Amino acid sequence: MQQLLSIFRAARLVGVSRGSLQKRIHDGELPTFEGMIKATDLLRLYPDTELGQDTEYERVQHIKATAYAKRVRERLMPNAEAMLARVNLLAEELAAGRLRLVHYQDVINRLLDRLTVMADNDHGHKAFRDLAAWLQTALTESIPGDEPTRQLLAHDTVLRVMSAHVTLQPSGHEYWLDGTDSLLEAGLRAGLALNYGCTNGNCGLCKARVVSGQVTKILNHDYVLSEAEKGRNYVLMCANTAATDVVIEALEAGGENDIPLQNLVAKVKGVDFPAPDMLLLRLQTSRVQRLRFLAGQSLTLTLAGGHSIDLPIASCPCDDRNLLFHIRRRVDNPVGERFFLLEKGDEVRLTGPHGNFLLDEDSHRTQIFLAHEMGFAPIKSLIEHSLSLDRAEAMHLYWAVDDARELYAHNLCRSWHDALENFHYRALIGEPTVAQIVADHPRLQDCDVYLAGPRHKVERDAAQLQSVGRPAGQLHMEIVD
Repeated sequence: MQQLLSIFRAARLVGVSRGSLQKRIHDGELPTFEGMIKATDLLRLYPDTELGQDTEYERVQHIKATAYAKRVRERLMPNAEAMLARVNLLAEELAAGRLRLVHYQDVINRLLDRLTVMADNDHGHKAFRDLAAWLQTALTESIPGDEPTRQLLAHDTVLRVMSAHVTLQPSGHEYWLDGTDSLLEAGLRAGLALNYGCTNGNCGLCKARVVSGQVTKILNHDYVLSEAEKGRNYVLMCANTAATDVVIEALEAGGENDIPLQNLVAKVKGVDFPAPDMLLLRLQTSRVQRLRFLAGQSLTLTLAGGHSIDLPIASCPCDDRNLLFHIRRRVDNPVGERFFLLEKGDEVRLTGPHGNFLLDEDSHRTQIFLAHEMGFAPIKSLIEHSLSLDRAEAMHLYWAVDDARELYAHNLCRSWHDALENFHYRALIGEPTVAQIVADHPRLQDCDVYLAGPRHKVERDAAQLQSVGRPAGQLHMEIVD
């Protein structure tokens, strides 16, 4: 019997994104059976997979870590209790498999005996003799499956020991839990908008119910679960990790109204000047008061003197403590000029988030991102969030500027283009943007378009896109002046 793999697991085993694998399925290159993939079919499509070595998956993870400014985690191995639970589960499955094999062998032996008796009793009927002879020959043949297939299945077994697969209900979202991450940390890193507050076991906002599988506690917490909640398998996601593959019933934010208004203080972690008139401001919140936001949203930043400015967040919600903002120096904006004087350790008050320039997370269509000038900031947040979700069939970034010197993050965009097989980047310098997009994507109706930049350019491009058949529901716009 062929070994079947889920799309989610198969993509990780061969080191490609789920979106890329889904596209191969849609194009008829990879057959599925009730949503599952044969290991042999997977290797036929990806014959150069080097299991256990540097695959595209590792390169994707590396570029994600660089893009999100995550610190390198010191502990990548699951804790002893989680690993023991996973090994025990595999041992139980192995024992059950062996019992099934013994049972199948007994059935086959009895079938052979009956065929022999029927052949003798039916005057040596040739059909019974031939069937018995074929069965005897088949039992002596080598077990089907070449070496690459065996390696793939062995790699899958190792993956099950090192990582846990988490499924959320009712959304059906999935993610991997690696190392010593909590259920909450791994979910946020995967780009999911889980409900949470303090992240240290005090508020209880990340309370969720374990539907199936085993979890293990990794953090003592002050929040007290009632006996009724304990009886229904409720746990705090910030204080538990997955000991085995688990199904969790948990709340997720579905839009702007699901994220509470927050007011907190962050400190300047770093200031970078990629150009004399350009500031990349990096803020960090405290560990106990992080910012919940959705990719593409904005914040109000207030300095000690009371000067405020609204800015789009240019980082991913998956790294909720480290926030990035892009600020361009302008002679008509003296408030913005004060941000250029900030130094490491200075405090900035954050209020928000606000805005509904959000990713359509339920869509698997090709994503087109068009950033005009400083519109790159919210576009960058959407791109990194989409990379976390790992669902889009393909992603295309167009950054339109009047002067090449305005491409202050050109190297970052090039790194995405070089490292990710389904990501494409093109800088448009003084070129007609919509004409280029239409030329590159003749079936624009199969794409979601995210457009951000100055008002006059966004409104102009939106009108042109709609005139060529871009459905209004698949066009998302943000004004960044």
